[in-house]
Amino acid sequence: MIKTGGEWVVEALRAEGVRHVFGIPGVHNLAIYDALLRQSAITHVLARHEAGAGFMADGYARASGEVGVVIVTTGPGATNALTPLVESYAGSIPVVLIMSDVASDLVGRDVGALHAVPNQIECFRPVTRWAEAVGEAGAIARTVSGGFDLLRTGRPGPVAISIPNDLLFAKVEGERPEGGHGRRPPCHVADILEAARLLRAAKRPLIIAGGGVIAAGAETELRALARRLDSPVLTTVMGRGAISERDGLWHAVLPNRRASEPVLKAADVVLAVGCRFAHRSTQGLLLNLAFDPGQTLIHLDLDPTVIGALFKPELPIVGDARDGLVRLLEAVGPDTTGSSWDHRWRGELATAASPRYTAETARLIQTLRSALPDDAIVVNDQTGINYWMEWRFPVLAPRTFLYPVGSATLGYAVGAAIGAKIARPERPVLAVAGDGGFLYSVNELATAVKYRLPVVFLVMNDARYGAIKWLQERMFEGRWGEADLVNPDFPALARAFGARSERVTVDTLPRALAEAFAADRPTVLELPMAVEPPWEL
Repeated sequence: MIKTGGEWVVEALRAEGVRHVFGIPGVHNLAIYDALLRQSAITHVLARHEAGAGFMADGYARASGEVGVVIVTTGPGATNALTPLVESYAGSIPVVLIMSDVASDLVGRDVGALHAVPNQIECFRPVTRWAEAVGEAGAIARTVSGGFDLLRTGRPGPVAISIPNDLLFAKVEGERPEGGHGRRPPCHVADILEAARLLRAAKRPLIIAGGGVIAAGAETELRALARRLDSPVLTTVMGRGAISERDGLWHAVLPNRRASEPVLKAADVVLAVGCRFAHRSTQGLLLNLAFDPGQTLIHLDLDPTVIGALFKPELPIVGDARDGLVRLLEAVGPDTTGSSWDHRWRGELATAASPRYTAETARLIQTLRSALPDDAIVVNDQTGINYWMEWRFPVLAPRTFLYPVGSATLGYAVGAAIGAKIARPERPVLAVAGDGGFLYSVNELATAVKYRLPVVFLVMNDARYGAIKWLQERMFEGRWGEADLVNPDFPALARAFGARSERVTVDTLPRALAEAFAADRPTVLELPMAVEPPWEL
């Protein structure tokens, strides 16, 4: 087969089962776009900014479990996608970024070539699992396939591939890529047997489930093991939905200190599965996690570098979460006698909340939950209500609560919601953002309109960066500034884009949501309301 480098990119993506790609064409990557236009297996979604395309791919990956793919052009087109990759890296989300570069004889020379960033690929190494610059046209397909193999084998995260534009236009002979290679490593049998022994002997076992459980598709095994052990389950923010939060054994979200800390301290054996113990959640503004010498920590994770990074386990287990949980169920056996947990005491703890969790905030969260189907996808940005939703909004199914917990970046929700809706068109998708965060990426509303996606964007308008104002007042004796905003008329702005729009109250929100989900295009709902964050300094 003789194809252009751009055609080999598309051939490799097709072989990996890619159905959608997100991106923006530019002069250097047009060979890829020419190949995309001449086939029908892969649908391209045209974004309005490369950051938007990156967030779309991230949301697509979180909602579907498939790899999100981004195609951008050289220099500023590529670097515009850096912020989304920061979030995908922090959240262990599988995203493949394919970017063009200047001609191969100009790479790294800093001679003023169009769009050139000297050594472009170096920008991406700190925020990717793998960043590779292709050096010859014949290596394009196997490099793309290699990125997918890596994501199937190890901890997920972004992969960046840079291809000089002359290689994309060059014709080269090659073989049709097969795709689909790579599998996650199993857990060591001896480690599983030792973990089962420790868990069988535990009086108060506790399971902490992270995003690795969802990435492995191990939700059923997690629930079965929790029941077998009569163990409460804490979930990280990335692990939310691994067990329904209506389940009696689900206890709380890990960083929700008032609910989680007493149970963490009472446990004698803790099994952490697919959990990084990220600093932001365990040593942050709420929980300051520590394990006592008398507690036994078992840490199972696909990535050996995260085990022991903050907390040294008595038993480290490297391997796939589903494999580990399946083997643990078999090794623990059916004859456990039940734990010593006081589940009534736990139930009282589970509702613990700060006095600043006001009736108004609670009512808004309850209204949103009751207005949405159990499998609706909720995409969060960063604003007052999102900080509460991080661990107060009930999550009932996996891949239904998208939260930029790693980078805590503004502007995530709009693009990620578009990606989620393209991945799961049959499900309602709600994006919740503040007025500040919404304007970070409001340009992508045009993308939602173009593809007639009935995504609902709920904009919480308090005319300020509310969390920043709150922090300033507490850190600097009540002084605050440079946090107040002059906003557009959000409903009028939405109509100018061609979207539906309405200004709502909490009382009118359920009706407005029902109408918006039934519409044939996106809807922007503005809710004037200020919500203080839950942090305890």
